[in-house]
Amino acid sequence: HNPRRSYLRRLFTEPTTKLTDLRTMPRLVVLCALGLVSAVRGSLAPQYGQQAQMQLVPGYAHPPAVPGRMPMPPVDEALVISQVLANYPGALREDHFVQQLHDVLHSHSKEFGHSTLVATSLCCDEINRGLEAKLAEKFGGTSFSMGGLAGFPFGGKTSFGAFAHHIPTPKGSALVLFGPHVGVDSTGVVGKIDRRGMANSGACCGSAVAALKNAQAVLNSEEGFESGLKLDCFLDAQQQWVAHELLDEGRGERVVAAANPQAMLPRALFEAQKTAMHKIIAAAAPGNVPEGTTIAVVGGIQINTPAGVSDFFLPLVFELRNADGTLIKDLLAR
Repeated sequence: HNPRRSYLRRLFTEPTTKLTDLRTMPRLVVLCALGLVSAVRGSLAPQYGQQAQMQLVPGYAHPPAVPGRMPMPPVDEALVISQVLANYPGALREDHFVQQLHDVLHSHSKEFGHSTLVATSLCCDEINRGLEAKLAEKFGGTSFSMGGLAGFPFGGKTSFGAFAHHIPTPKGSALVLFGPHVGVDSTGVVGKIDRRGMANSGACCGSAVAALKNAQAVLNSEEGFESGLKLDCFLDAQQQWVAHELLDEGRGERVVAAANPQAMLPRALFEAQKTAMHKIIAAAAPGNVPEGTTIAVVGGIQINTPAGVSDFFLPLVFELRNADGTLIKDLLAR
C-alpha cells in the first residue's frame, strides 16, 4: 500500500470541487513534483546508471559518453596554453581580448558600443563563430561578414561598401576585425584541432594547410612559382587565391623554411590579409562611410583550442581611421 499513490488516486476520482480546495493544492504540487523526479531518475538510469555525473579533468569539462557519439579526448590545459603563448607571445584569452577591445575603444570615443557595427573577415570554419558572437554582444548585437576561406576578405570593395551603408547614423561607429586562424589540439600540436564527433584531431586551418602543401610542391618543382593568379574555375576560386597569396612575395619560402611551418603559416597569411584589407578600406571607405564616423581596424591571429580551454587572439593591428579611411592613430605603436 502506497499512501502517496492512494492520496493522488482519491484526489482525481473525487468531485472536482475538492480539487479546487486551496488546502489540498500545495500537497498535490509537492507530490506531483516528487513523482516527476522519480520518473526522470528512472528514465536516466538504464542509459547512464544511477551514479551518472560529469567527469572533470582540471580546466576541462568532459561530459559523459553519449551512445553513438565519439567522446572528446582529455585535454592538458596547461600544455595547450603553453604552446599558444610559446608560438604566439602576446596572445590574449578571447574573452579578455573582446573586453579590452571594448574598453579601449570606448575610452577613445563613447560612440563605440551599442552604436557600433562590426564587420569580420574570419575563416568560414564553424569553430570561428564564437568570436563573432562575443564581438556582437559588446558592439551593437549583430555583425557583417566579409570573410571566406582562411579569413581572406573575399567580399572585397562591394561588401565593405554595403557594410559602410549599414553603419548607424548619426553618431555611429565601425569596427572591422580580420585575420587567419590556427588550431592547437589537446596534445599541444600546432596546426590541428579536436572537433566534436571526431576520433582524432585534424587540420586547422584546413585551407591554409592545403595552401602550404601546394607551396611545398610548387617550390620543389622545376617550374617554380610565377606571380599573377589565373582563376580557371569558380568552384574553388577562393582556395586558388589562398594558395597564390601564400606563395606571393616569398611568403611560402619563409614558411617552408621555418622551424615550425604550421606555426609560421598564419603569420604569413596575415601579412597578405593586412595588405588586402588596407587596400579595400582605401578604395571603398570614401563616399560610403558616413561623415564623422570613426573606423576601428583590428587584425590578428585567431587561435582555436579544444573544448573547455579558452580560445585566444593575437592582436597585430589596432588602428583608428576616419570616414575616408585615413589613419588617425595606431594604437599598437610604441
